[in-house]
Amino acid sequence: MSTSADRPRRPHPDPLTMTPAEKVIAEWEARHDVAARGSRPTFGTVQHYLAETRSRERCDEAARPRAAERDKRR
Repeated sequence: MSTSADRPRRPHPDPLTMTPAEKVIAEWEARHDVAARGSRPTFGTVQHYLAETRSRERCDEAARPRAAERDKRR
């Protein structure tokens, strides 16, 4: 029989880190709350959201290897 001292300890997860699934759920809940109140987003809020989304997409694109670099690796 193994004791608790024999078992390896699992690291405690960072409580401030959200998984991608948790982020999607939180975003959905926030949008649902806004819709339930009958509020409409302001122009500035929409502009901020679009700018942030574009920035995130460009960062993702920059992190991916380009087609020419992928062909060289083959």
